[in-house]
Amino acid sequence: MRRVVIKWVAGFGALALLVGLGWWGVKTLSTGGKQAQIVMVTKPVTRGDIEVTVRGWGVLQAIEERDILCLAEGVVKNVFVGQGQRVAKDTPIAEIEPGDLEIKLKQKEIELEMLKIELAKAFGVSPDKVGSVDPNQALVLRAPSSGRVEGFKAKEGEVASGLICQIVNDSKLVIALELPKTLFDMVKVGQKAGFYPERFDGETPGVVILADPTPIARDQAYFYEVRVELENPGLLKVGDEGYLVIRTPGGDVGQRAAITSFSSSEPLVAAFPGTVRKTFVKDGARVKTGDPILEFEPGQALLNAMAKQMEYKQKVLELEEIRLMLQNLTIKAPIDGTVMSIGIVPGQRVAKGSSVGRVSNYERMNLMLRLDEMDVPKVSKGQRVEITVWGPQGQQKCEGTVADIGTSGEPRDGIGSFNIRVELNNPGFLLPGMGAEASIFVSQKQNVLLCPVEALYRGDDGSWMVDVKEGKERKPVPVKVGLMNDMVFEVLAGLTEGQEVVTGMTKEQPGQPGGALPVRSTPIRIIK
Repeated sequence: MRRVVIKWVAGFGALALLVGLGWWGVKTLSTGGKQAQIVMVTKPVTRGDIEVTVRGWGVLQAIEERDILCLAEGVVKNVFVGQGQRVAKDTPIAEIEPGDLEIKLKQKEIELEMLKIELAKAFGVSPDKVGSVDPNQALVLRAPSSGRVEGFKAKEGEVASGLICQIVNDSKLVIALELPKTLFDMVKVGQKAGFYPERFDGETPGVVILADPTPIARDQAYFYEVRVELENPGLLKVGDEGYLVIRTPGGDVGQRAAITSFSSSEPLVAAFPGTVRKTFVKDGARVKTGDPILEFEPGQALLNAMAKQMEYKQKVLELEEIRLMLQNLTIKAPIDGTVMSIGIVPGQRVAKGSSVGRVSNYERMNLMLRLDEMDVPKVSKGQRVEITVWGPQGQQKCEGTVADIGTSGEPRDGIGSFNIRVELNNPGFLLPGMGAEASIFVSQKQNVLLCPVEALYRGDDGSWMVDVKEGKERKPVPVKVGLMNDMVFEVLAGLTEGQEVVTGMTKEQPGQPGGALPVRSTPIRIIK
């Protein structure tokens, strides 16, 4: 607040005479042969309360205002609210057509599942761990199942990729053969069979595991596929020839045949090509599930593994994004409040993340003020603020509190200007954008000596002075000043309650009604 010193000087007609006769005492002026008397105007020193305020002007804003965001892309199907409508948080604002999102979801689920299986094999872990496993695990290829290594040709120091070998279960072998219609009709799944290999004496037992009725066209006739599974005593292998007999109720069905495959085999594939650092097996070796087969050098193989794992994580995010979009086809209000704007209509296409409107909650509001650097040090958080607005109902008042004080100012006309934020409850007549005047109560005292501020001036030595009326004279008295506002100041020393202090002068002319004629005086305000 600016400190104001007030000295009273008589109007132009009395100024020279006052200077010539002296300032102090009651003086007489001559007016056309009649005498007019200058008399003192005084006010008493009283006891009471004082409040000091800092004033500012600002604009009201909603304390909470949020965009209505569209969290999915598509075409607007319905709009449920209009501008000015009150809504609660999560109230449906609009609805979006799902379009092809459900198809995209299925596609992403299939892609992710296939990649998960691929990585599970590459890393040697269960599918649910492919996203968190250390990529270094992909450098060691392990047996996917128990059995015998077939077709292993990798060598240390050479690049290996694709199919490394087969892990076969050679405890069982399969013979596939084709029979004409007459013989095929006698064969059923589950019938016992015997294989007589040419390389060994004796019978190897088996059982029919497939009798496929789908005809196979051959020269001038149709044939049908039959498969027999054999128990391997340990010496038989794929390609061994012999004579197969299937025992049916209608008699034996016999035919020359050869072992076509193992009952089961699983390929070991290098998902990422790389240079072989070490081999752990040789072709024909027997392994158990999880046994190491070979190890790659770190380098390109590791980078490829890391890239594949990142691809998996990216697909997980893409799938989750589509799921979220399906869940967010209904656009909802972000907060409780009033719909300030709504910018969509049915049939309009909207993009994910776009704003389709705005909701404002102005039950609580901010008043943004700017104060000069001289006033800011007096302001602190929590101080009471009286707010005045002018509207259709005239002047209206409410209260708030200082919530925030800017830490850096902006120069304005050579003086720093600081932002002050005031929070207040809306009594019901405030709207965003309204201008408002604020009085911040920076200090107050109760039951103190108070003197009118117009009596205060600076003496020649710079000290605060007032003139006290003593009879018909005025006596200058030094005072110690405390709090000060536009009306009164706190007297800390120099005056007592009830003393009359001079606040101005008036001219009294004999015979004039009312007995007194004011002398026009001009207050000189000295800014300190």
